[in-house]
Amino acid sequence: MSQIIGLTGFMGSGKGELVKLLQRRGYTYISLSDAVREEATRQGIPHTREHLQQIGNALRDTHGAGVLGKKIREVVEQEKERRWVIDGIRNPGEWEELKHLPDFQMVGVTASPETIVARIQTRNREGTPLSQEEILAKLNRERGINEPPEGQQVQRTLDHADYLIVNEGTLEDLEAKLKHFERLETGEDRPTFHEVFMEIAYTWAKRATCLRRRVGAVIAKDKQQLTAGYNGAPRGVPHCAEMGGCLRAKLGIPSGQRAEICRGTHAEQNAITQAAKLGISIEGSTLYCNTFPCVICAKMILNAGIQTVVYDSDYDDPLSKEILGQQRLLTLVRYEGKRFRT
Repeated sequence: MSQIIGLTGFMGSGKGELVKLLQRRGYTYISLSDAVREEATRQGIPHTREHLQQIGNALRDTHGAGVLGKKIREVVEQEKERRWVIDGIRNPGEWEELKHLPDFQMVGVTASPETIVARIQTRNREGTPLSQEEILAKLNRERGINEPPEGQQVQRTLDHADYLIVNEGTLEDLEAKLKHFERLETGEDRPTFHEVFMEIAYTWAKRATCLRRRVGAVIAKDKQQLTAGYNGAPRGVPHCAEMGGCLRAKLGIPSGQRAEICRGTHAEQNAITQAAKLGISIEGSTLYCNTFPCVICAKMILNAGIQTVVYDSDYDDPLSKEILGQQRLLTLVRYEGKRFRT
């Protein structure tokens, strides 16, 4: 397995338990928070989560988003013979610095907000019990909501993970997922079918002509691929690059809004219409996509009779999430396993 493993994820997701498992395997622990704590001590500031977040943000604002990653990279480079587990990666700039380390891989750990709230209330590290609202506010800050680009950006950092773990179960479940990661690296494990079909989805995304986001989708059933698609202009229509750029960008439309104002057809839509064109039944199938579906795709997926959607990166479309949260016909599964690049 990799000599240097970085960890990113939300508070309460289980990174601490993963650190313990890796330490038992001979890894030396170091955290980007160590550099923040040193600065807090120098300034005589208490080491509370809020204070450390503020100091970390100030350091990134002054010295760049990757400053903490750079500090830790310099420490690790001095002792290359060790196996390292690097915790506390919370900004893509930090990942950019650390990925220059030889044999570096980043593992992302996530869990549902409900699970995170329950864990934090149970462990109660800060003495005074926190309410659900207080925990969710802290979680939103970690996600990057209302945070500057150089601040807490865990959601964006997770998108760069080489391997993703959804930690909703027991410690035994977590260790089994870590073992799969190890055994994939050594070739002892075959990839799961989720990993196989998600890799195919990422491969199709390489064909995308969208200038903003490259998305691929695969529809499968009974462990067999049925159809696939990627996002781009409809058949016979010029691509956005040929039309002088992205219409949404020109109009200043934020991601996740006004999906109908776009020249492109989404990957999920293309996979569904391809099935209709070829006369392939996709009733009860599973759709794999490297991005959470937008509201238009969500409605098509429901009406097509697709049973499960396995998605990788998040996509901020509130109406899509509202509609999918109200229905009971479709199961949404957060992808976990080996990650791929477009």
